[in-house]
Amino acid sequence: METEQENNIPENQEIKKELTSMQITEEIVSELIKPNAYNHEINMPVKVIRTAVSIVFLTGSYAYKICKPVNFGYLDFSTLEKRKKSCTDELELNKLISPELYVNIITINKAENGELFVNGEGEIVEYAIKMKQVDNNQIMSSLLSKDEVTSEHVKKLANIIYDYHKVAKTSPEISEYGSLSGVKLNCDENFEQTDKYKEKIISYEDFNVIKEKVNKFISENKELFEKRVIENKIKHCHGDFHSGNVFIVNGEPIIFDAIVFNKRFPCSDIIAEIAFMAMDLDYHGKHNLAEEFIATYCHLSQDEDIYKLLNFYLSYRAYVRGKVNCFISDDSKLDENTRNDILFGAKKYFNLAKKYAEKF
Repeated sequence: METEQENNIPENQEIKKELTSMQITEEIVSELIKPNAYNHEINMPVKVIRTAVSIVFLTGSYAYKICKPVNFGYLDFSTLEKRKKSCTDELELNKLISPELYVNIITINKAENGELFVNGEGEIVEYAIKMKQVDNNQIMSSLLSKDEVTSEHVKKLANIIYDYHKVAKTSPEISEYGSLSGVKLNCDENFEQTDKYKEKIISYEDFNVIKEKVNKFISENKELFEKRVIENKIKHCHGDFHSGNVFIVNGEPIIFDAIVFNKRFPCSDIIAEIAFMAMDLDYHGKHNLAEEFIATYCHLSQDEDIYKLLNFYLSYRAYVRGKVNCFISDDSKLDENTRNDILFGAKKYFNLAKKYAEKF
């Protein structure tokens, strides 16, 4: 727990503290690329993958994921204890979905000679999630581009996510995120945040059509949204359920990387969750697979409201992905080809959002 003294650190000292945390992280990177830092045999160069919030070390047999010491408001990994909790929460949630992939939490320790070791002796400088490593060629998004995802794969995927939804947590707090007010908040935010991209990325006409359709649907279906809350259909879901977060190994889907750092993202109606995957399949030009995925889930759940809300949530998911691509395109460090690819994706997502919106 942070003390009052820590909370009142002068601004220049706070910056120094943050820099020190990042320096420690870079020290960890420089040490964990050494094969002798691990307590198992490594027969390949350790590969490092960085994202905005994490660093992953690929050793051949296992992957180790640490959180960066960052604070973006919607997530806070600024202290060692917060990063430990995030690792623990992520392991707990993902083990429910894919116990075969997630192993345990490990410590990264500094020895007396200053070297760092996984589960070693000495001061704990970081925590990491240990996972079995899977070949990136087996990521579902890659397999979709090669036309290697089958009807059987998506049916199995529907079974896995349905089994998770049966045991996923719910509570009055969780339900609030998928309530009428929670859904309206998310939709209003989408339109506010994309207003500046009108005409540049999404046409005025499409923006207005989608916004009008969404607002009309919400106002005309208040009882349906309330019914979903009463029936406990708002759960702590995966939160980022698309083909980039699924491996297919020996014909079996393995879902990974469920969100735990901010409840607003994963806590939603289960229909919003399955709509994410269906929209993603549609985005990849696999409409038939999307239909089979939804049909399988419907058969399993016997949820009579799925088709009443599906197009609404399909549109919502496509719009959010378009919005995120808009944000990414603003990065001044992107080269022109990369930016054009991202903008092409954004426009494709917005077109999907409109297509779905025209159905409700």
